[in-house]
Amino acid sequence: MTLSCMCFCLIIWMAASVLPTLQAKPSVLYTKINGSEVLTCECKDHSCQEVFWYRYLERTKTLQFLVYVNSAGREKHGDDLNGTRFKGSVSSGQKVVYTLRITGLQEDEIGIYSCMFKAKNLMPVGYYIMPGVNPPTVQPLTVKTKKPVKICNCKPSSSPKGCEQLVLWPGIGALLLLAITLAGTLYYFSRLPKKCRHRFTKTNPLR
Repeated sequence: MTLSCMCFCLIIWMAASVLPTLQAKPSVLYTKINGSEVLTCECKDHSCQEVFWYRYLERTKTLQFLVYVNSAGREKHGDDLNGTRFKGSVSSGQKVVYTLRITGLQEDEIGIYSCMFKAKNLMPVGYYIMPGVNPPTVQPLTVKTKKPVKICNCKPSSSPKGCEQLVLWPGIGALLLLAITLAGTLYYFSRLPKKCRHRFTKTNPLR
């Protein structure tokens, strides 16, 4: 690797060391074992003529330079790296888009994958690839069912509180009226003179 490339790798290593502590969060990709992913880095203008792809492996805590790609599509891979698994490309239009395709991802390759533009020293947040990890299951939202409201069918409703008072108060009034009548009857018979009570007995016709 050239001296300039080594300098940029050092800058990338310093940036990747603090990347997990940044407030911005990378896009999380749950990839199957031996699966593939396509990563992109966009530049708003045509000043981004060169890009460096790298990854920060979570388990080994190491930074690895992956691919260098320029605007002409020329690429150079890092040392001891399988070039068939990491393939860089570029497309230009209103934006310049650099693409990295990774195949055959394994469980020990969990980490942050991103790029850095040489001209502007821009480093996008990148992607957090997790091969072999199942995405978290989202629990279904619990919908609270409203209890049915009992509708009063009493007509007319003369009380603002509904039918309860229309049924309750007449019942209480009837009980009070019955109690008063019973008490009055008992009081009347208790006040009768004792001799009046014998008038209702049958007289003996032989006497």
